[in-house]
Order: sequence, then C-alpha cells, then structure tokens
Amino acid sequence: MEPVEERLAQAMEALESTRAAVAAADERLRAASVTVLSKDRSVEVTVGPQGEVTALKFSDGKYRAMAPAQLSAVILQTLGEARSRMARQVLDTYRPISESVPQLTGVPGVEIDWDGLYGSMVAEGESGSGKASGRRLRDEIVEDQDND
Repeated sequence: MEPVEERLAQAMEALESTRAAVAAADERLRAASVTVLSKDRSVEVTVGPQGEVTALKFSDGKYRAMAPAQLSAVILQTLGEARSRMARQVLDTYRPISESVPQLTGVPGVEIDWDGLYGSMVAEGESGSGKASGRRLRDEIVEDQDND
C-alpha cells in the first residue's frame, strides 16, 4: 500500500491537471460560436456558448415573401439547430475532462449527468432540429390567424 503522502500528492497533481484542463476548455468556449443557415437559405442564426443569440441575418430578401408564420417557424427551427450544435460542442469539450477524473461513487454532487444537462437539446438537433415542436408552433400561429 502506498503511503498517504504519496497518494495525496498524486491526488493534488490530478486536481491541478483537471483545473488546468477546465480553464483551457472555458477559454476555448468563451470565444466559441455556432452559425447555422436555414435549409431554404433565408435565415442565418449565430449562437454563443450558452445558446444566446449573437446574430440573426436575413439573406437575399427571401424573408419578405414569407408569411409571418413561415418566417417565425424558419427562425425557430434554425435557432434550435444552432443551439443543439452548440450544446454538442460544449459536451464534446467538457465530457473528456469529466471522464478522466476518477469517479467517487456514493458521494452526492460529484457525478455529472451530461445527458440530463444537455441531452434533450442535443437530441432535438440530431432528430431534425425539433421539427415536431416547430410544427406545433406553426400550427398554433396558423390557428390564431384563422380566428382573426
């Protein structure tokens, strides 16, 4: 069995290595962004590392010929895809760090449930950018227009 001092030194070395890796990941993500162009090329959305919209551009005047419900659906779908890609980038950045740290089973608050944190957001992008939720919104907007 190793002396306590040696094990403590190894643990401190691992802690410092993890801190450095997290600091480097934080720095990379601080400047990260994802830009997505809609399928019809009418809207471009850029999001930052927390999914916040940092830019929204309308291309070639195509949006002017779109019905409001159609334009809002395209914006929301493109925004969802951008957020999903950013969530994937955040996961891909931090997951290797968390997996390299020895797991302390039975200690509450130590384990990170990445799928619980970002799973639904990432899954929406992988299954078509949340088309079902975008379709529901479009249906609600059309229904509201019909009631006017």
